[in-house]
Amino acid sequence: MKQQSIAAIKRYRTRRLASLATRCYYLHKRGKDEQMATLLCDELVDLGGVYIKFLQGVLLRSKFLRKWQNPDRLKIFENLESEPLDIVEVLRHELKPAQLEQITMVQPQPFAAGSFGQVYYAQLHNGQPVIIKILRPMVRELLRYDLRLLSTFSKSFFTKLYKNMNLQVDEALKEFREATLRETDYKHEAAFAREMYEAYKDNEKLVVPQTYLELCTDNMIVQDFVPGISVAQVIKLKEQGVDPVTYVNETLGSDLDKQLSTLGYESIMGIFHLSRIQGDPHPGNVRLLDNDRVGLIDFGISANSPPEKAAFFGMLQSYDRLFKGSQTAVGLFEQGLRFFVSDLYRALKKLASIYGKGDDKDYLSEVSGIAAKAFAEVTGSDIIEANFSQDNTAMSVINKLVNKGNRFGLVMRLEASDILRAVQTYTSLVGSLGRYQQVVPPIMDRVVIDVQKLYPEAISDSDDQISVDDAIDIIMNWLERVAERDPALFRQLMSKIKMGGQKVVPKVKKEGPAHA
Repeated sequence: MKQQSIAAIKRYRTRRLASLATRCYYLHKRGKDEQMATLLCDELVDLGGVYIKFLQGVLLRSKFLRKWQNPDRLKIFENLESEPLDIVEVLRHELKPAQLEQITMVQPQPFAAGSFGQVYYAQLHNGQPVIIKILRPMVRELLRYDLRLLSTFSKSFFTKLYKNMNLQVDEALKEFREATLRETDYKHEAAFAREMYEAYKDNEKLVVPQTYLELCTDNMIVQDFVPGISVAQVIKLKEQGVDPVTYVNETLGSDLDKQLSTLGYESIMGIFHLSRIQGDPHPGNVRLLDNDRVGLIDFGISANSPPEKAAFFGMLQSYDRLFKGSQTAVGLFEQGLRFFVSDLYRALKKLASIYGKGDDKDYLSEVSGIAAKAFAEVTGSDIIEANFSQDNTAMSVINKLVNKGNRFGLVMRLEASDILRAVQTYTSLVGSLGRYQQVVPPIMDRVVIDVQKLYPEAISDSDDQISVDDAIDIIMNWLERVAERDPALFRQLMSKIKMGGQKVVPKVKKEGPAHA
């Protein structure tokens, strides 16, 4: 009977997504993008589970989601519909008698529900308030199938709407798939939550709940209850005309900007002294507390610290200069290349040292100068404007640098995409509260100063060296991609880059967009 139910659900979701793709594309072709966004988001919420996670994790930071016209859209962060469960029976099934004795009370109805789990309030034998998170029924049985459906839907639909840099839809979906599968691994989540608790248990301003590993199972997690107000609640009040700073001060006696600054500063600094940080600081996972404290909950998604911390620090410096209005397009392109396309960055440095003019950054400057010229042609300036906002992420600015059609042929592997996703989720949260300019620029300035002081070894230029042959191979493959897209640009680059007499013979341009 259970297998029949699962098969029926799969058929239903397949038909519904196919119909959704058709209707959304119809609206888009007629210029009704707001109606399309609302239809898409409402349908994904109704499908629940991983489809809501797709909204949270993939569409949250896009301009697309801002077109979603639904006054209850913030419910995707914490107030989803729950499923009927006998929590007492679940506990009896999951725990041994000795473990059950440690839980003296549990409320029968969940007080919160997320994409994959629902949360119950309980108390331990010593009176400590805790939460018990239970995995929803049939999540694991349907998850892999749902992920395949989403992949098919995204490739056939979103790629038609958003064509620019080779961010590679396949890779983005692969990362989403892996992060989502980890989020249903409650043993892994409990271990990471305990790791975070140990790291921050002595921090007076950032609160991480204690996790009781002895009471956690494959299907449930037990943690200290974190009170306070969720940021999702405050955002909803802001949309109704309430000033968030005044509301938080009057309700909690706390300074909202200080709380947001603590969350951002501690998270980014954690990238340099921890192996991983909380990777999904969305509005439902952040609690505002008294005494200027801020709490983090839900540790299903972690973000691994990037192996090339110096390159990541270079991006932070670029953001800091952007806020100060002193970041040139050349400088941003160089740092973006170093972080997002590290193999090409290292190859250009290597060849510059062998065939260049003696300056090991000469080729980078030449290539970045061409990119800056393209940027200036589009914007009328080679200086990134000082009114940099949450909409102007490094990714979007670099998109402008390379111009439409990916004329520079960049293949961005995004090895540290989980960290970028975490940082962008945080900045989107701050922006939703209307506190971006007040909070993010000072944080970035403080982080840059403190990282230089506390972790000088982590930011030294230790880019891996590569052989001359590998460097030539990387650059020739890159130039071939450029030649396919923009022959004039290819000739410009070839006039600047010398490779010991080796020539690049461009391939015959194929029909349709080229892919690496």
